[in-house]
Amino acid sequence: IETDEKKYSYAMPIIEKPDRINQLFYNLCRGHALVCGRDQINREDLKLIVELAIDSCPTIRAKLFRKLIDNNGAMKTSDVVEALNCSRPTALKEMETLKILGVCIITHESEGEIGEPEKKLRLSKEFQWFLSDECKSIRGMALTPERIIISESIK
Repeated sequence: IETDEKKYSYAMPIIEKPDRINQLFYNLCRGHALVCGRDQINREDLKLIVELAIDSCPTIRAKLFRKLIDNNGAMKTSDVVEALNCSRPTALKEMETLKILGVCIITHESEGEIGEPEKKLRLSKEFQWFLSDECKSIRGMALTPERIIISESIK
């Protein structure tokens, strides 16, 4: 396609089955364990894979995804603008990208504010695991105080 002296070429995307990436991550876990002198995979190996999975997307998307996790899976447009240090149109574009990819859903919410209601970005059900205690534990993140108290009382 030619427009205004610029040429753009488009190719059909190649969509791979999830089995391939699963096998790749498994092999990386095994290799990491072996390099560390172990013959079994442990949480240290899993942390590497979780971080790699998050960081395998474009930088701005990874940054937004991490902020979304830090904010318990929900952010308003103004939060995205602040987190990415970008303009509102750029924030809306990145939010829409996560929606198209099925990572998040977007709702329109008005909280009595004047002007255009803010959009709210929420992590979709398929990605809720990233908010779980298991994921936080693997990533070495602190659990919320309520969860620490509950888990200590169970012991």
